[in-house]
Amino acid sequence: MKTLKINGSDKITKTFVSETAELLMEGKIVILPTGTVYGLSSKYDDRDSIDKIHNIKKRNKNQPFIILISRLDDLKKLASDINPTARKILKKFWDIKDPKPLTLIFKKNSALESFITGGSPNIAIRLADTGFLREIINICGPIISTSATISGIKTYPKKIEDIPPEIRKQVDLIVENTSSLTGIESTIVDVTGKNPVLVRDGAVKIVF
Repeated sequence: MKTLKINGSDKITKTFVSETAELLMEGKIVILPTGTVYGLSSKYDDRDSIDKIHNIKKRNKNQPFIILISRLDDLKKLASDINPTARKILKKFWDIKDPKPLTLIFKKNSALESFITGGSPNIAIRLADTGFLREIINICGPIISTSATISGIKTYPKKIEDIPPEIRKQVDLIVENTSSLTGIESTIVDVTGKNPVLVRDGAVKIVF
């Protein structure tokens, strides 16, 4: 297991971005700092890697993960039936210079294999933060992101030390941001219907 340290004020090299993206494309498991907490990540459509993350977290296979995208165009291959309500919300919180940590639940594209969503007809998607995380996804494509914790334990790792050692030793790469993260998970809103439904309160406060 390798650890790379970065600083938010430092310029992230193209080599760092490309090497991290390459690992993900090879099916490796990477711990990445999002704008909220440290997350376990892999390619969104790599069955073996997703199974491994389920095992690392001790999480049921029918519980899917959030998928991070780097651009709004990625929605076309992941989601279907993006209704006017959803478009209004993503325009306000995603289609801006500094996208907010808001996860939206859509109806999934029927072409996707069922293991990607744990058999659910819906799919949870978030637009990644600007910066190196989005640059990585631009290269390797969408990735899953789930808090680097054991399922059922309500901890939100905003420092590497907050991640259980048993998780750290099972991944292929840890990217450590020397600046502490917020430690507050993304807000989740279901936009599959006409009226949005708050699924999880989090970093973004929304009033419907």
